[in-house]
Amino acid sequence: MSKFAKGKSWIEHRLADDLATHAGPHTVNLVARKGTGVQGFRVSVVFIPHDGATIQEADMDNAASTADVHGASRELAGDDGRLRELFGRAHPI
Repeated sequence: MSKFAKGKSWIEHRLADDLATHAGPHTVNLVARKGTGVQGFRVSVVFIPHDGATIQEADMDNAASTADVHGASRELAGDDGRLRELFGRAHPI
């Protein structure tokens, strides 16, 4: 199957490889998914612990377009303080 036959229903960006939190180091990804009932993408930040503990997810505002998803990714990529703030309100998935 060619890459052109695949839909753009899922976008994922790495925000941090080794974010230090009170719960230990985490890999952090921004994930955007198209879904029913939402114009554009549902966006969340996913925190994957390096020690195998429970994965955490913080919901973000919806994004209207792929450009908005990429903009959010650029905004969060270098901001460890904001990522730690999001980790504080994350929930297990």
